[in-house]
Amino acid sequence: MINDAYCSPDDLDTAISTYNRLGFVVLRGAVPDEDLDLIEAELTAAQDKLIEGTLDSRYGTELLDEPGATFEGEAFRHYVINCTDLSAKALAVAQSSLLKEFADRIFATEDSWLNDYARFGVVYQDARTDEGSKYSRIGWHADFNSDEDSQAWPGFAFTIHIDPTSPANGFLRVVPGSHKRDMHKDEIGSWGFDHVQDEVAVFAGRGDIILHDYRLWHAAARGTADGLSGRRRHVRGSWYAGERYAQDHGIGTFYKNAAR
Repeated sequence: MINDAYCSPDDLDTAISTYNRLGFVVLRGAVPDEDLDLIEAELTAAQDKLIEGTLDSRYGTELLDEPGATFEGEAFRHYVINCTDLSAKALAVAQSSLLKEFADRIFATEDSWLNDYARFGVVYQDARTDEGSKYSRIGWHADFNSDEDSQAWPGFAFTIHIDPTSPANGFLRVVPGSHKRDMHKDEIGSWGFDHVQDEVAVFAGRGDIILHDYRLWHAAARGTADGLSGRRRHVRGSWYAGERYAQDHGIGTFYKNAAR
């Protein structure tokens, strides 16, 4: 774990310097408890409706969320896409002045933008290690791998942590500085879940936001605990500085090289 990757959201100068050097930064306690409580309530309710079949199908995805997932023997859905349509508070945090300023300064522009409508928009993710789970970990990849021809790049991903992460429920794995290296997407994807030289674990607390560069090599470890102790929930989306997606872009191209 790299201790100097953790910064205060009130010190963007240090956060930006850290991000540029490592390819990621963790903004400690960036989302207050009362906001997290509301996000959690709104998106858990949306997830329940998606599982029940009473939520519009456009908020589900079989591209990311493989059919047949169960939790404790019951049907389950790990992803709610376009979730900022369903949680005003999640939208407020995703488009906050904090992330807007960070993006504008990283990309040296005043025209950075939140993608909350195309591809998968902003996504609520619920990883579980139950034996029926279809999403407990993700293999090595860089976000850039998913659509290298997109004109929306450059970008960065933000992850708002609802649950603190640990070995019990899984955590982010990164190779610091890899955003400055060139590697073919299929070679990165071929690593699967293997140990990679120079990788480090990144642990997040409830309310932390992890920001990582679109070229950073990263993966997510499977938790060691089953049941609710192994639950890892977060809200994830991206800011960009390139061309905006058309309103009718939909999912578009998506190269899925990250092992599941």
